[in-house]
Amino acid sequence: MAERRVQSNGIDLWTESFGDPGAPPILLVMGASAQALGWPEEFIELLVAGGRYVIRYDHRDTGQSTCFDFQKNPYTLVDLAEDAVGVLDAYGIARAHLVGASMGGMICQLLSILHPERVLTLTSMVSTPLRPDVQESFMQAFMGQPSTGSLPPPAPRAIELYQSLAASPPTTREEAIEVQLKILRMMSGSVAPFEEQEFRRRVERMFDRARDMAASNNHGLVPSPTREHAEALRRLRVPTLVIHGTDDPMFPLEHGFATAEAIPGAKLLLLEGMGHEIARPLHGAMAKAILEHTGSRA
Repeated sequence: MAERRVQSNGIDLWTESFGDPGAPPILLVMGASAQALGWPEEFIELLVAGGRYVIRYDHRDTGQSTCFDFQKNPYTLVDLAEDAVGVLDAYGIARAHLVGASMGGMICQLLSILHPERVLTLTSMVSTPLRPDVQESFMQAFMGQPSTGSLPPPAPRAIELYQSLAASPPTTREEAIEVQLKILRMMSGSVAPFEEQEFRRRVERMFDRARDMAASNNHGLVPSPTREHAEALRRLRVPTLVIHGTDDPMFPLEHGFATAEAIPGAKLLLLEGMGHEIARPLHGAMAKAILEHTGSRA
């Protein structure tokens, strides 16, 4: 593995690469407020062992990348997609396989619409299709209002946790770490017991390496995709794989079906018992599916 800071879209992004630079490239794009470390190295190693060159990176406002005052410097999902393009440019990669989780799935969908010539294949994991009501439906759910979204809101366990955290936010590093552990436990599915000590080590590492941990909350202010982007998704011609867990509390199962339905020719892989996570017991199944998918357009 090799760490590298790159200039992308006018900002500084932390990146890390794994494997042979001459192998087919996979760009991993993590979800909202999440650092690159959200991609487990054990999972990445399976992709590398399958003959892929893998790059992960910290989004703006996460980890060791540039942080913003969102009120003074607001940005959109398009900006986050252009950040990803800038990572490819910095590595000299003309075309790559995109793999995005949660909001990262939406970023990869949008990048595929805006720059299809840069995309070999798209894999959207534990995500939702581009749609103009994403932000509004989440806000309604977490404020206890009836959802007017086109897809189901987060599960009750997610809504209840975020409501309790809003009522009593953490004030110390230790409290913030405990909050993150509660969120990760809530997001976990039934496929395996929650590995508290492993996740605690990961969360502590994220806190220790972050330039400004609070800045990651800015991702919650990013506006929803536009209606034009949602409509363009239905004309996308990039080979697409959709991976979704049957236990996902943030984007319930209907979101996986809707993503696969929205993208012409998309294949859908449902993983029993997986939540809003990259579950360790399912690393092999996910890596195998991604290797097969990306192998069709190496």
